[in-house]
Amino acid sequence: MKEINVSSKSSARGFTIMEATVVVLILGLIAAFSAPRIINAMREYRVNLAVRQMTDLIERAKMQAVSDNNTVTLRVDTVNNQAGLVIRDSSGKEVNVQYIPLPQGVRFVLPTVSGGSSLPPPMSGAPVSASVSFPAKAGSTGLYEQDFNSRGFPAVAAGAINAIYVGSNNKSYAALTMNSVGGLRSWKWINNQWINVRAVNPSS
Repeated sequence: MKEINVSSKSSARGFTIMEATVVVLILGLIAAFSAPRIINAMREYRVNLAVRQMTDLIERAKMQAVSDNNTVTLRVDTVNNQAGLVIRDSSGKEVNVQYIPLPQGVRFVLPTVSGGSSLPPPMSGAPVSASVSFPAKAGSTGLYEQDFNSRGFPAVAAGAINAIYVGSNNKSYAALTMNSVGGLRSWKWINNQWINVRAVNPSS
């Protein structure tokens, strides 16, 4: 008996032009809806990162002042959007500043209040007249300094509040407040008001 072999051919079917167009259209719609959310999320992340950087710098200044048993100065450069600790030699002469830049697109800036209202303070007594409330460095524009004594406390009057404001693209804003014993609080600007998002230590 003669055996008959039957072979079958499989044909691969590709996308038609119509199907490819539909896929591209769907991907475009997904991208269009998700892109603004991604951009906003990145902006929020960078603003929050800036506040964390300033918090870390202040904590570092306090710890170094205690460790060195000497005054340590934190300097904020609002023109170049950076901040750092002033390095001095044994005689107290400034030799360097270890600057850390703010994240890309973030700068020292006050929030924009809609409706022409005045900017409310994040907490009672917090200054709202400038993006950085530290004393201005003598003879300089855009440089502000805060000293921390050998006990790690800011050199300010009892009960004084300092504030630093950062923002990105006139849409996302955050603030950091510091009381007279170095207690820190972080704030977010939401719907024309400040929301307390973090207290760094109990003394704040």
